[in-house]
Amino acid sequence: MAGYKLFNGKGNCNSCHLDGLSTTLMAGQTDTGTPASTRPLFTCFGYSNLGLPLNPRDAFYYQTKPDFFGFTPNPYGFGYRDLGLGTFLRSGFGSAPNPNSNWTQYAPLTDGQMQTSTARDVAMTPPQCPTTEAPGPYFQKEFFHNGYIKSLKQLVHFYNTRDAFPFKVTSGHCPAGKTEKVDCWPMPEVLNNEDMTVGNLMLSDTEENQIVAFLQTLTDGYTTPYPDINTFTGTCQTGGSAATQGNNTLIPTPPLPPCVNVICGVAPTPFPSPGIP
Repeated sequence: MAGYKLFNGKGNCNSCHLDGLSTTLMAGQTDTGTPASTRPLFTCFGYSNLGLPLNPRDAFYYQTKPDFFGFTPNPYGFGYRDLGLGTFLRSGFGSAPNPNSNWTQYAPLTDGQMQTSTARDVAMTPPQCPTTEAPGPYFQKEFFHNGYIKSLKQLVHFYNTRDAFPFKVTSGHCPAGKTEKVDCWPMPEVLNNEDMTVGNLMLSDTEENQIVAFLQTLTDGYTTPYPDINTFTGTCQTGGSAATQGNNTLIPTPPLPPCVNVICGVAPTPFPSPGIP
C-alpha cells in the first residue's frame, strides 16, 4: 500500500494515470475528493511532453535508404524530430491527415506531446522471466515512446529527478563522473511544452522502489488475448542493477543537424524552439 499511496500522492502519478480517486500531494493529507467518473484504466488518454532525450538507438534514424518496395521510412536521418501531437495537427511528415483544420492553430502548443499510456500491465512479462527489473532473471522491455528508459526503476527515477540532474548534453555524452539515467539526464528532444508537474518530486530511493512495487501489481493476468504467452523461447537476462539497466547499450548521439524544414518549418511553426539544434 505504501507505493499506492505515493502513486496517488507525492509521486503525482495519478494526475495522468487515473485510478478513479483524487490526487493528494501533501504528506498527511486525507483524500476527501469525489471519485472521478472513470474506471481505473490508469490513463487519462491525454498528451504530455515529458522531456525525454532523443534516443540514438532508435532504428528509425537509420532507415534512410529505400527498402525492397522503394519506400524510405526516414529520408531525413537525424534531422527528424518527433513533435508528437504537434506533427499530427499539422498533417506533418509520417502523420495521418488532420481531419479538422481548425485544430492546426494549436500545433505549437502540443509539440513534443505523446499520448499517456496506461500503467496497467506495464510490468507484464513472459512467465519464464518473472520481472522487468535487473538483476532478474528479467525480460528486457523499453518504456516511453522512444524506448529510452529500460526499467520501471529508471522510469520512476526519471519522473523524480529529471529536473534535479539536467545536463545540456545529448544521450551518450554525460560528463565524466556522472552516470546517465542516475545523476545525469540529457536534454529533451523537444524543448517546448515540457510537463513541469513532474521532474523534481523529492522521492527517496525507498519511495521510488515502493512505487515500482505497486506498478508490478497492475499486471492483470488475463491471457485470453495472448494464447502464446508461454511460448517465449528467448533467454531471460540476469545481473546488473535496475538503476543502470541497459546502459551498456548506450551509444553517443552523433552531432545533430537542425530539424528539417518539412517538420519544423511547417506552419504554424514551433515556438520558441523546435528542439535540439
